[in-house]
Amino acid sequence: MEIATWFGRIDSETGSVFLAEDGERMIDALLKKPLPAGPSVQPDLRRLALMHGYAADDIEYNARLREIALGLVRRQLAQLATTEQDLLQAVEAIDDMTEAINLLDERLYEWHRLHHQRIVHGKDLAELLCEDRIMGPFARSILRLMESRKSMEEEVSFRAEELAPNLSALAGPILAARLISRAGGLSRLAKMPSSRVQVMGAEKSLFKHLDGHAPSPKHGIIFRHPAVMGAPRRLRGKVARALAGKLALAARLDYYGASPSPDLAASLERRLNDIKRRGGNRKESIRLAGERNEQQG
Repeated sequence: MEIATWFGRIDSETGSVFLAEDGERMIDALLKKPLPAGPSVQPDLRRLALMHGYAADDIEYNARLREIALGLVRRQLAQLATTEQDLLQAVEAIDDMTEAINLLDERLYEWHRLHHQRIVHGKDLAELLCEDRIMGPFARSILRLMESRKSMEEEVSFRAEELAPNLSALAGPILAARLISRAGGLSRLAKMPSSRVQVMGAEKSLFKHLDGHAPSPKHGIIFRHPAVMGAPRRLRGKVARALAGKLALAARLDYYGASPSPDLAASLERRLNDIKRRGGNRKESIRLAGERNEQQG
């Protein structure tokens, strides 16, 4: 019976050892084919390695084992540094910068109100004060941070469109990146049912609803989509449900490498128009029924 080890192969019947040629090839072999389950009684690998000249003593054996182990971990970490992981980190960076900008803008606003009564916020306030003798350096640092965020958003948009073209076309690249980030990757998002995509980002409200302390949430982060944000309150649940269904489908198409499909956007547009038309007809029916009741009264 042949036993695979980190430094080579052992023939358990003859005791002969076939040593790997070098460390990099050992790591390649370990990554391509995990070590199979050995016999119930594990042989003394250290003794065999010393016996067959792989190492001169325990110190050299430990040093080589450490070298292979570290090399294996470095290679595995390098494999994790994918385009998708870069995208997830970039989205988190945008959120961190937004939080920092909002906090610094509030501080600049409070500082500004000590000297002026004019109410200005955001980039306008920072630009207004960038040449101020006292507040200028602080205002310019906020402007630089805003420029960094804009640059990061452009990079995220490019990466999202490259990674998930269908999802980006349907949701917009920034929202698509947020959905992928929130799900923990495109593969996880592609496996989610549309109902979960709909409420992603509203987990606290969902748990309160399950405990009986709040109504069911109608949407999560997909509220940022213009179709949901611009819908009347009474129709947002239906719009969010229709949008989530198409987003889930788009994520699956992207995950399995399908080419961009313009039919998705057209199908979503037809569904949204249908929801608005039926919602408008229902509202008109309620209005007419109210008028009839008033006339009968």
